[in-house]
Amino acid sequence: MENQSRRRYSRNHQRAMKYMLVSLVLGFLLIVTAIGWMVTAFKLSSTREEFFSRQIPDRREVASAEHLRSRVAALEQEVLTLREEKASLVKNRIPDLNPMTFDATMPIGQGYLKNIRFTQTGTETDKKFEYLAVLKNDGERRITPDVVIYLFDALGIQLGMARLASTDITLERTDDGLSAGESRSYFSQIELIRERDPAYFHVEVK
Repeated sequence: MENQSRRRYSRNHQRAMKYMLVSLVLGFLLIVTAIGWMVTAFKLSSTREEFFSRQIPDRREVASAEHLRSRVAALEQEVLTLREEKASLVKNRIPDLNPMTFDATMPIGQGYLKNIRFTQTGTETDKKFEYLAVLKNDGERRITPDVVIYLFDALGIQLGMARLASTDITLERTDDGLSAGESRSYFSQIELIRERDPAYFHVEVK
């Protein structure tokens, strides 16, 4: 009887030890799992905060860039409008002005003056402005050319002038007369009385 009691006690004791061991292992695993979840949740929260902290400046930068682009476009339009208004005022104050274009043959068609071409030479601190004018007498009578070229700046202020002379003829001539059907070119430099860049020109053909 006593032996049976001892054996029963031994089995119960072993079973209790197994239950305790299993409980300890499960408890340890539960603690490890909980710690793992806590670490993961912390990392996820930190990553999310970092993501949003980076997103906010990016959105602000995008909004700022879009605002700057919009502002630049508006300012460019204002500058264009002001330039057009200024050009209109200058032309209204001085009729028959022509926009200055370099290295391009511009047809004039004013009397016997057919076209003219302007060229800028020299240096940035010592600019020279030259012209090449082509004349043609389509009439039946001999004429004496009388052409004056005026240069103006962007505000309509006169910068200089040049009168076509026999010394400017590209071919050797003994006189200034332009025979019927004759075509001739003049080349020379226009002396400026003010150190500004020309923006317009005007020609007088008599």
